[in-house]
Amino acid sequence: MTEVIFLLGVWTVASGERVLGGTSRRERKKLEVRRRIFDAAFELFLDKGFAATTVEEIATRADVAKGTVFNYFPRKTSFLAALAEDWTARIEEALGPIDRWTGSTRDKLTRVFRFLADLGAQNPDLARLAFFESLRYMHAMVEHHLPEEEPVRRFQAMTRALIQQGQDAGEIRTDIRAEDAASLVESAFHRTLAHWLATGGPRAALQRAFGAKLDIVFRGIAQQPAAGRAARVKGRR
Repeated sequence: MTEVIFLLGVWTVASGERVLGGTSRRERKKLEVRRRIFDAAFELFLDKGFAATTVEEIATRADVAKGTVFNYFPRKTSFLAALAEDWTARIEEALGPIDRWTGSTRDKLTRVFRFLADLGAQNPDLARLAFFESLRYMHAMVEHHLPEEEPVRRFQAMTRALIQQGQDAGEIRTDIRAEDAASLVESAFHRTLAHWLATGGPRAALQRAFGAKLDIVFRGIAQQPAAGRAARVKGRR
């Protein structure tokens, strides 16, 4: 059986520690059931594969009725959304509210995506499964006009807010949409992560590769005019 280590809502699954605060007994019970279903699902996903795992098997592993699984996770892709929610929550918990972050916009983006890269590097099998299954869902989402999961929109909103902060601070052009710039940065990260998950390698290589792409995003790919290059060379003398 593959061990699943993640933070789900207000439960620390790796240690089993209760961090439920003042929630009622009924709410605690619901969280316990949700956690058990989630554990069972990802154990099966990692052991058998996402497509090969049935809801019946998840229910059996979690010792709940099939209808209970659907009550908490209406679609199989809801498990992927829950994992995205978990990792986004980890970022917010570890790094704090983004309006309190210091440094340049590039520093802030590096911080959030480096944290995400570290999560993927710590749980490569889980990250690989979630990432590539999410790509399949994105294809189906476009083809069948399915809604994007809320946790995904939540993470995108975080990236967009960082870009908007940069625009407000005069670091990033204001004649571009923050959504477009955020999508460009996210795409660069996802492509880098996909390559790393497929080929392996040290965690530092993943961070260096994304850093190089982030440099290109901020500097652009167009050749600078000769006058501009000369001015920069003169300024460095």
